[in-house]
Amino acid sequence: MLFERRGLMDANSLHCFRLAYESRSISKAARQAFLTRQGMSQVLKGLETDLGRTLFVRTPQGLDPTTTADLVYPKAVDLLDSYDAIRAICSAERPSRKPIRMSVSLGALDSLPLDRLVEEFRTGHPEMRLELDIIEPIIAERCVEEGSEDMALIVGNLRGSRTRCTRLCDIPLYAAVHKSLLPQKEHHTLDSLDGLTWYGLSKDFPLDEAITELARKRGLNLTMSFDWHDYHLILDQVRRRKGACAVPRHRIRTFCTDGIAAIPLDDASCTWAVNALTPRNRPLPDATRTVLDWLAERLQSET
Repeated sequence: MLFERRGLMDANSLHCFRLAYESRSISKAARQAFLTRQGMSQVLKGLETDLGRTLFVRTPQGLDPTTTADLVYPKAVDLLDSYDAIRAICSAERPSRKPIRMSVSLGALDSLPLDRLVEEFRTGHPEMRLELDIIEPIIAERCVEEGSEDMALIVGNLRGSRTRCTRLCDIPLYAAVHKSLLPQKEHHTLDSLDGLTWYGLSKDFPLDEAITELARKRGLNLTMSFDWHDYHLILDQVRRRKGACAVPRHRIRTFCTDGIAAIPLDDASCTWAVNALTPRNRPLPDATRTVLDWLAERLQSET
């Protein structure tokens, strides 16, 4: 599916909503969308956050659609059908071009102004057809290995024996925390988080390892919590004034509102590395090489 993030809703999140509504199951919807269960939950939570409405009640039996979901569903089906019809019309009217298939992990999607980058690439390379999918990193690696995807953008490293991981850029990170939890002063640093809870993805995640070590070096009393393995649920904890978490620079404008402050994590270890996965066991096509080289140059100038 071609993915373009244009506003509050996008084709991918509506597609995931449709699968979840029809299956009443996170697991079934995730399999159909080639996502992990966690990834599907993250997409649905993001859509609910963007719309400002709860779409599903999570129960032990599965997903129970709300009244809002019942109203949204037929409209979403109509939009998706129209979207597919428009793509079919446009595909029929242009010369056939073999697409460059690139998957994007949710972490990379949150870290990059992807809609603007894709538009710039397509403007500069009208002869090339770039198609994007949102896929979990582990699934993206398998797709690149098998050849169903030409390349993938991920956050962090995956060192598979049949894929090559190329570092594209390091994304500056900030600590997001509600101002009510901070000392009363004009400027804040990492030291302002003393005594708070830091919500991370995993104790083995490179950033969370770096935050733990940085807090130790500075003598900060920072409680590390890894109870939430979904980034959107972690963001919810910050909104509820429970503690702090990391946000990439790209998310500050949309997330750090309503009293939430962004404190620079001015340390070389406190970044997210955006990497490209390409196949190791077969030659890289010229078109894929063009995309990879363009992204590397563009992202270096961006950061």
